[in-house]
Amino acid sequence: MRSDFSAHIFFWLVLCFINSGCYVDAPPTAPDVMSARLGELLADPDPEMRRTAAEALGKIGHRSASSELLSALNDYDARVRAAAALSLGRLGDGESGVALIRHLGDPAETVRTAAALALAEIEPSPHREAKILTAFHHLDGSGRIAVSRALLGLDTVAFSDDLVSALRDSDPAVRQGIAAVLGETGDARALPYLLSLVKKDSAAGVRSEAAFRLGKVGNESVMPDLVEVAKGDSDLVVREWARWAMRQIKQSHGSDSGM
Repeated sequence: MRSDFSAHIFFWLVLCFINSGCYVDAPPTAPDVMSARLGELLADPDPEMRRTAAEALGKIGHRSASSELLSALNDYDARVRAAAALSLGRLGDGESGVALIRHLGDPAETVRTAAALALAEIEPSPHREAKILTAFHHLDGSGRIAVSRALLGLDTVAFSDDLVSALRDSDPAVRQGIAAVLGETGDARALPYLLSLVKKDSAAGVRSEAAFRLGKVGNESVMPDLVEVAKGDSDLVVREWARWAMRQIKQSHGSDSGM
């Protein structure tokens, strides 16, 4: 589409209505009409125009914009791809889930983060959760970190063997993210794995994360191990998180903890 004067005037008017940043003496345009016009601007030669159009489509929130935003996910400019991903999340269109999962492996960190955030906005489903976990095995380290962020953003995550196997990842940032996800499952089967991390993982960040999650989901059975970590871990931060976890468990279980 040719970037002409009338298109830019329309774009300015739309932004005024969306952001309430100025007064324009003109009647409001129907959301479907605004979405259609903004969708055309996603083909503008100016990447800043495309990025802002993608953001505006998310703010309008009309489902008719999904197909244009899905195309914008393949824009050569990372800013446009990130804006398109976030807007797809705002639209809450479950059909965009597959494309967003694919962009967890995008070359740009901003796009990977946006895709993870967008997936958290879409109504969760076991099928989509399984697809996110499947993507974990086909991505590099940065993509696997994005997968853990996406899983952590979901309302609920089920305990699974795939999560457990991800704890063997060579990247400590990935292990830390997966430890957080395991804690969020709230499943008692996660406790032995969190205990193993807090006692044995080579990275202090992972051990700290495991201690924090044990404070959230642990019970009296994990207290002896936390006492050991609180006294003997080589890292001060890990020791402090272990003590914090012990206090949380004691408060949750009262005098029954025996500590």
